[in-house]
Amino acid sequence: MKTIIPALLAAATLTACAAPPAGHGGNPIPPPLQTLPLTATQDANLRTLLGLLPSSPFTVAVLDRDASYTLTAGDIAITRGGVTNGEISRRPLNRADVDTINGTAGNPLAEAARQLQAAEAKWKQKRPQHYAYTLQRSCFCAPDYRKPIEIRVFKGKVQQASLLPENVPLPAERKAEALTIDGLFRMIHEAIDNKAASVSVEYDSQYGYPTSISIDRDQRMADEEVYLSASNFKIASGLKPKQGW
Repeated sequence: MKTIIPALLAAATLTACAAPPAGHGGNPIPPPLQTLPLTATQDANLRTLLGLLPSSPFTVAVLDRDASYTLTAGDIAITRGGVTNGEISRRPLNRADVDTINGTAGNPLAEAARQLQAAEAKWKQKRPQHYAYTLQRSCFCAPDYRKPIEIRVFKGKVQQASLLPENVPLPAERKAEALTIDGLFRMIHEAIDNKAASVSVEYDSQYGYPTSISIDRDQRMADEEVYLSASNFKIASGLKPKQGW
């Protein structure tokens, strides 16, 4: 009996360590949501949105519900206060709320800049040293200029660029069209800094790189719009830079 009891206790301990914490009905308890860091302006705008005066003895925060590391619709605004600074209320945020907190309501370029900052931060955190992807332009131009370009990048520099589907090298006079992901980010930065008429970008949810770029630099001019798509992104390894690119 003395031998059996320690063995049972040891087995129970191992089982408790291996099993995730369970909630109601035996379902695992999800990890707690992370709080997003807010700027002083965002904090002030959030307090106003929640009807709190600057002098109100309450604290506010936003829970990152979708783990996107940026303020998005669906995140949850929390108000805390009282002697224990306990939770008083929570409010799911919609798109209009997010624009109000960011101060971007009615300012599309400000919203584009906010999205760019969040996506670029994610890219810098996760970008691989070597990668490949396909870049394609949509324009009122010759068919060859609309063909996809397969781009291979080695240590932040273009190693190789090929026109698809023929898989032939990109002509030397078109070398500037072979952009790295960082080059795509610079293009977006320049459009926003130069106050383009419109900037619309979609970003990859995992790595943050731009997957679709639409830029209209001047509404008064025709055929100067930029439309780019990035696809087939993949991490590469063992690449060696080619001489002369």
